[in-house]
This record gives sequence, structure tokens and C-alpha cells, in this order.
Amino acid sequence: MTRTVHSDVAQIRELVTADGQEHAGYDVAMAQTLDAIDNPDSQWISFTARVQDTVVASFIISKDVNLDYYVSHFHVQDQILMAEHDRKAHARLIYSVINPIFEKTTQFMLKEVLRLSGKTCMYFEVQSTTIIPTIFYQFVHIRARRFPHFLDRKWDHERYDPKKKGEEIEEDYEADGENKVDGADRDPLDENESPFALCFLTKRLLSEPKIVKNSRIVVVGASDTGISFMEALLSIGYLNFTNITLVAPGGLPHHHIPDKKTNLKAYSTSYTSEELKKLMLESRVRVLDSRMVDIDRSDKNIILNDGNVVPYDNLVLAMGIQDKTLDSLSYASYGIDKSEGVAGVQRARGVLSIDDPYLYRYLASESSLMQALTDRRRQTRCVVYGRSLHCYCLIQGLIQRGVRPSNIMLAIPRIYCHVNESEETSVEQDIPVIYPDAFDDELIQEKIEKMLEEKGVQIVREAKLIEIITDKDRERENTKGPQ
Repeated sequence: MTRTVHSDVAQIRELVTADGQEHAGYDVAMAQTLDAIDNPDSQWISFTARVQDTVVASFIISKDVNLDYYVSHFHVQDQILMAEHDRKAHARLIYSVINPIFEKTTQFMLKEVLRLSGKTCMYFEVQSTTIIPTIFYQFVHIRARRFPHFLDRKWDHERYDPKKKGEEIEEDYEADGENKVDGADRDPLDENESPFALCFLTKRLLSEPKIVKNSRIVVVGASDTGISFMEALLSIGYLNFTNITLVAPGGLPHHHIPDKKTNLKAYSTSYTSEELKKLMLESRVRVLDSRMVDIDRSDKNIILNDGNVVPYDNLVLAMGIQDKTLDSLSYASYGIDKSEGVAGVQRARGVLSIDDPYLYRYLASESSLMQALTDRRRQTRCVVYGRSLHCYCLIQGLIQRGVRPSNIMLAIPRIYCHVNESEETSVEQDIPVIYPDAFDDELIQEKIEKMLEEKGVQIVREAKLIEIITDKDRERENTKGPQ
């Protein structure tokens, strides 16, 4: 492993385009490589690994990073002992390419890059268009910090000046002229969530090989609990879990929501859509778009709705709290496959639960159901039944998709109307927790309901859903005629 020279450039090009295609960022990477070779004051350093005279790997790193931005936007200090690393010992991996034959030596190559560059800590940023490299699994993910999302301007508080904070370090930088900060234009105090995910590794992590855990861990349900469980496992720096499977009908929640305006449900209080994207679970665990219908505890298998069997060593059930209103009427949401149904359970077109895993598919702008709701030539009514915040978010999403407010009816039931007298009193005590009001403040609720009524939404209060009558039921009654 040595610094890259001009004679290596041609072989690096061949290594990058070995599959016959030029990947995204290829031109930028080659420009950075040439700049690192020709310009002593370049902010990049390029290294090349050779076997005899053949280039087998190439790396580009930055000479320095905007550490204040990383610390203020990510939980860096929870993962790294900053006092153990010199301020100049931080770098960012910009680009890497390794011959697949030598991928097993990745850890050794990264140790050599850190040794030759005099660095002890390396970061890797994952943008929305970043191609995940093979060395990604050597890094440890750092969770992003949360910022107040409701602010139109910055907090009006006393701020520190990062330039004054490190006067001695800044003077050293100016004196040697060697280090140029990568990402210097980023404001550590901008109070906006970072647009990228961040991973890191240190010399210590590379010196202590990760313990490989091949246990088959199956997580059922993409609830906050299920996601946080997987995040906790994947954040353990000295363990490498190679066989984590997530069984979640519809996939991960953020797969259905391109932006906030298209959302049909209340946001999770634990993970926003952007935070889920930055966790990059799709690249770190196996996600199965299926439903679990049975558990074979003797053989340690779960059976999916399509008949497939998934074996497990450890099973985590994290389906979360789900709406059971339709279930109490012996109905299943229309998105649930008929083959999964239990005897006596009915399905009706257009009858959907808010927890239907395929809710976004049936209410997509191009779906037949949404086209019927937005058809101006005929009046198609939509009844939203419930009292939680999901109902108001669903109404907003329907209006955003083009449904006229006058075609929407909101039926608000009493909080205990679906609690049977035969059920234990503990269920009644848990209702305020599992089925909370949409708003804690009555004045806010009155204001929101007034705004909806002004738009044309009809609101029916203290309602109770006791029966679902479909067109087939009406036809059946008409066929019977008067008795």
C-alpha cells in the first residue's frame, strides 16, 4: 500500500470499469485522484494497493473533516472517545474500489490507509445516491441527532464561535497549510437534520476483529420496537450479525412515503421518515414483504402467507398495537390476502383499516379506488371512522390526493364504545393508552374540527359502527323480496 502515482491511474480506471460500466461519481473520483497526485495542497489523499505490479485496490480520503458538524448532527460522542483522537487524526472516506478477489483483506487495507495517512478515525457519508461499497460492513453506523421541526428560524441563544473555540488548532492549520477541511461550508449550528447518514471506524475497531454472529434472528413487524431492536443490534461495534430477517407486510414504513404531504398516517414519535432512510436497514438486514400466519415452535419456524417457511434461532414479535374495529365485526381489511383469512371473516372492496399494510397501494393516486373518489362526474362518499390522530392525517392525505372535502365524512365514536362488558376491567383502563384522543387539548380539537367543517367535511360525533352493509348484501335482500 503506497500513495497513488500517475502510473497507477490507468489500472485504477480498468478496476473501476471492470464490469463495462462507469459508475456514479466515477469522473469526480478520478479528478480527485489526479488532484491528490499533482497538487501537494490538495485536500485529498489517494492510496493504491498493489500485488507485484497489479493494482488491486484504491482509496481516496480527505485530509480533514468538519468535526464540529459531525458532533452537532450525530451522536458521535456516544460511539467515539474524542479525547483519545487527535484533532488532525480524523478523515473521511471519499471513494474506494477493491478487486473482489482481495475483499477478504479489506480490514488490513483500511488499517494501512489509516497508518500511512496518520489518521486514527475514518468516517463514511451515505448520501441518497451513494452506492454502498463492499467495505461498508466494516463501519459502524452513527445515529443522527434530532432537531425541532417546527421552527421557522434558529434558536435565539448565545452561540459559540467554532473558529475561536480551536484557535490553537486553526493557527497550526494555517502554519503548515497541509489540512483543508472537508465540508467546511457546513454550519454546525444550522439546526437542520443532516441530509446524509454517517458511519465510522477506528484503528481499535480494525485491530479487534468483529465477532461474527450467525444466529438466525427473525423480527416480525416494522414497529418502533422492531426497528429499534434491529438498530441496537447493528450498532454494537464488536459484533457482526449476518442473519437478521425482518418480516413486514408492505416493507419498511418509509417505502410508501416519498414526501410528508403524501403521508396518510400520523408520524411515529420514535422515527421520522428521514431517520428511517438514514438507518439503511435495506442494506443491512433482509426484508421480507410478507405476513406471518403461524408459528411452529417445535421446529423453530414461522409460516408466511405465501406458504414459505422461515427458520429462526431467536424470534422477536414486534407487530405493535393495531386497530381491531373491523375484526370485532368479523371483517378483515381489503388489503389482507384472502388465503390468510380465518373461516367466517369477510372482506369488502373499499373497506380498509388504517393498519392495512397495503393502505398506500390502494389509496395511491393511480389506483382505481382513488380514481373513483376523485371522479368529478359522480359523487363517491368516503367515511373515516375513528377518533385518533390517524383519522385527521388520513383526511389531510385524501384532500391532498384530490378528494373533495364535501365527499368526506368523519365519524367519531365514544372512547369506550367498543369495549365489551364481558372483557376485563383492565382493558377499559388501558383504552386511553392504546386508543388515545387525537389532541390532548379540547380547544385544539374544536379548532381543527371547525376548520374541517368550513372546508365541507361532515362530522358525526358519538357514532358507533355496528354493521357493514355492502352492495352484495343489498342485492341479496332485494332477491329475497318481502316475506
